[in-house]
Amino acid sequence: MEIRFRTKIWERVALPILLIAFSAMGTVPLLFDDGGRNIAGFESLVRAAVDSFESRLPVEWDSADTIRIAVAFSRDEFERKTHGAIPDWGIGAANPDRQEIVLLISDRSSSPKSIELVTHELGHIFLHNAVGDVAIPRWFDEGFAQWVSGTMDFRQSSRLAMAVILGRTIPLSSLGDVNNWDADRAELAYAESRAAFNFLMRMSPNGSPVALIRSIAEAGDFEDGFSNATGMTIYRFYRMWSIESAREYNYTLLLADWRIMFSLLTLLFVVLGAIKLVRNKLAKSRAEDEED
Repeated sequence: MEIRFRTKIWERVALPILLIAFSAMGTVPLLFDDGGRNIAGFESLVRAAVDSFESRLPVEWDSADTIRIAVAFSRDEFERKTHGAIPDWGIGAANPDRQEIVLLISDRSSSPKSIELVTHELGHIFLHNAVGDVAIPRWFDEGFAQWVSGTMDFRQSSRLAMAVILGRTIPLSSLGDVNNWDADRAELAYAESRAAFNFLMRMSPNGSPVALIRSIAEAGDFEDGFSNATGMTIYRFYRMWSIESAREYNYTLLLADWRIMFSLLTLLFVVLGAIKLVRNKLAKSRAEDEED
């Protein structure tokens, strides 16, 4: 999730950094702030995220643009560090203006999902550094950050398939207000963003967004840069994505979801059990009638 929040001058020059370490791996200069709690494995987790990012998108980073990784250990602390700009379902935030990532994380957070979260926020900072002041649609911003952090998981795919089947998808151009939505609708918005960006990368000659991002930066406008790089307008892409999403995310994908299959099988057993019960009652009733 990317945010742009206002900060006071003293916060820019006098933030207490109790743990300072620069990255020895990769090319991203990092500054760590874990509040002096020395989280076991935290620095290694961030370095792993950097490696993951660079394996997906090998790019040069400006050595002057040090990225600060700050940690919050509670929701209240997270809200203070992000100035209340993140909805209650958010656990990570990137502020490109300050080159800062804020993470809501526990002492035991060293899972692949945590690495994906850091990589996601790095994606936001890289993208906004690359395009400067160019306004970027939210779906592209979130789609890129998710693309660079890894592959789309089955939960997102099945969530999107359900929305497609029920006719409840959200137009990509309408995802700008996602921070004001509830967790369920936001989850769908993120799934759509990720899937749409994946589709865009499948259309790219080399499967990389670097040339597209460079084109947007050079044009100084998202739509112009998109058209220059892809040879089509953004509106044509939206139409193509609408067709592609209906083709790719359907009943077949849902049937591969064990949770849905379990629910269907449970429903089937309930229906069959009810049918058997009714038949037994009818047979018993006929037998009683014959005896009479």
